Amino acid sequence: MGNIKAVLTLLLAVLLSSLTAQNLLRNCDLEQLTGCPTIHGQISKCKYWSSPGNGTTDYLHACNTGNMGVPDNQFGHQEARSGDAYANLISYYPQSGQYREYLQAKLACRLQAGKSYIVSFWVSCADDSHYGIDAIGAHLTVDKLVQPNDDVITLNEDVDITNPLGHPLDNKDEWVEIHSTYVAQGGEKYITIGNFLYNGELTITSFPSWERSYASYFVDDISVESIEPILDLGPDTTICANDSITFDISAICDNATLTWEDGSTNKVRTITTPGTYSLEGLIGCTDFYDAITISSTPDPGYFLPPDTVICPDKLIDIIPEGTYNTYYWQDGSDQPVYTTDIEGQYWLEVTDAYGCVYSDSINVDGMTEPVFYLGADTLFCLGQEVTLDPGIDSAFHHFLWSDYSKGTQLTVSDSGEYWLHVSNPCGEMTDTIRISTYNCKPAIAAPNAFTPNTDGLNDVFILKAENISNFKMYIYDRWGTLIYESSALEEGWNGDYKGSPAPVGTYAWLAIYDIGAGDVERETKKISGTVVLLR
Repeated sequence: MGNIKAVLTLLLAVLLSSLTAQNLLRNCDLEQLTGCPTIHGQISKCKYWSSPGNGTTDYLHACNTGNMGVPDNQFGHQEARSGDAYANLISYYPQSGQYREYLQAKLACRLQAGKSYIVSFWVSCADDSHYGIDAIGAHLTVDKLVQPNDDVITLNEDVDITNPLGHPLDNKDEWVEIHSTYVAQGGEKYITIGNFLYNGELTITSFPSWERSYASYFVDDISVESIEPILDLGPDTTICANDSITFDISAICDNATLTWEDGSTNKVRTITTPGTYSLEGLIGCTDFYDAITISSTPDPGYFLPPDTVICPDKLIDIIPEGTYNTYYWQDGSDQPVYTTDIEGQYWLEVTDAYGCVYSDSINVDGMTEPVFYLGADTLFCLGQEVTLDPGIDSAFHHFLWSDYSKGTQLTVSDSGEYWLHVSNPCGEMTDTIRISTYNCKPAIAAPNAFTPNTDGLNDVFILKAENISNFKMYIYDRWGTLIYESSALEEGWNGDYKGSPAPVGTYAWLAIYDIGAGDVERETKKISGTVVLLR
């Protein structure tokens, strides 16, 4: 009988939730660095951020006390909006054609189609800028945008987030936020910040004082925040017995740093045991924690009876243990009890009150009343054992021997009458056998001389033997001539040869006989010796 559990695996693409909005950008405030910047164009020293092309995007940090520092650097003076660092982009440089610098990073989690996100970043026009432009924006893509050398990145669509066109960004004293709500197409995992318009498409303002002939902007505190939770373990839940639930964040948050309560950091985790499970860590720039309690429905185990038998012209009812909402037998029957008179395998699929589906099966074998034979009454040698075996399989049979033992065989060594009673669901039978013992150990004695002189003493050479059969004896003279043979143990040789007294002398004798009796295997033996004939 087998118990086959239905497995209902809940594969979650979205797992975890947080009470606060989740900024999906790592190092969103640009504070984490892999090394202190020393010259321009070292945006790669800002952890997780890079330039998509040959534009020399700058990383400015207070660790540098020279031209690449904060708040003072080669582009002017500006306090960081938060922390000690920010980036700098040249977004318009007419003397160098369509020269552009961009800032690019990979999100911790992919964006989900149809969901809304608030995208924002802060900019401040650098002191040394001669120009201000109206087209600083951010664009979200599935794949990395690649800048052709140091030219404009051309888009086949509008920029996702930008400041209002026609309104140049010209504030050199304060930080200005550029933000908008973005509805994801699905799968976006890169953000690129900069100017995506050609020079001729820009609205430009210029400053009256002498500065460098470009538009340069500081950038800080970048955010891509989910309005809805990106990751959510969901509410506490109940799974079916022997079922599992799988949490998978690999397809969405492959760059999130998260740890389960058991210390593992697997992006995919399958849980089969009830309990409370938690996940915590960092999603982009946001601390994250969530927990879920998983319970399990009662396990019905084997709910069909054990394998059974059916007798000729009889019906049996197969009754499952427990009560279920639905029943589905192998032939489509939907009744709780299944009645049959045919041997075979039967299976049942049930649905419990929780909606869990389980299945079980039972084998029904055909059977008749027991028929067996212990054998004919038998004889065996003393000291040996005989095993009585009815030749019946033990399944569904009950055995009772004359000594009240209940095994399938009985080993005996004594004579007597033995009986066996066998019963099964279809009937019963008793058989009896009588066992007799026989002393099978042979004993043979032979004299070494005899005197056939008719004085009544030792006149005949005769072997004395017990427990033998099929006896034959042969006597030879010194030249090998057969002078006597007999199959009668009690006769013996009277010393004559062909009706006349044999000469005095030594004669050789040979006896051949069988040992064993009854059902005990017989064995032929030989024994020989010499005898002296005296007169």
